Amino acid sequence: MTTQTNSEPMENRSAYKTFDAPKQQEYPFKDLSNIDIDSIISNLDSMEVQSQLKFIIVLLRSQRRTQAKMELNLQQLIRGQELLVQRLVKTKNYLLIHRYKFLLKIGYSENLENRLKKHRQSDWIVLASGEGSKEREKAMLHTLRENGFRPEPSSDEIFTITPKLVDILCANNWVGANENREFILDKFPQKSLF
Repeated sequence: MTTQTNSEPMENRSAYKTFDAPKQQEYPFKDLSNIDIDSIISNLDSMEVQSQLKFIIVLLRSQRRTQAKMELNLQQLIRGQELLVQRLVKTKNYLLIHRYKFLLKIGYSENLENRLKKHRQSDWIVLASGEGSKEREKAMLHTLRENGFRPEPSSDEIFTITPKLVDILCANNWVGANENREFILDKFPQKSLF
């Protein structure tokens, strides 16, 4: 003998099985980027209302996608411009000479006042500073290395003053090199030999 439960009657058990509705495909929106919208607009009167509504929905969706892409591109462009302006305005290259030693220092900074304050405390004299970049400094250091100049062991940016070093800085228009050429060469210990 079988017992009957309150949730399922004994007869027609198949009616109580779970039913999974078949999944309907999502409506495939057309890509309107390559169609002739003017011809469709001229034929709107001859289209059925349902076709007109579908066309409007597809058109609105396409416009939203295009607008979202344009807003994203605009945001990226604005971020790129802000970064470029910030780098150009805030990043400075500089030229220093040591007060007592026969050394020259080139560099760059995004916070020039703090950097120069530290250098002044270490007996560096600021000869010049101007708009520049880290890339400009790297290129100048690369040029100096190619010409056989090796920085002092304590830094990658400090060099012993020689006439050839000053000439290379001047030839590459390093900030303040041309304007301060004679002052720098006065620091050169064997100036009288040249």
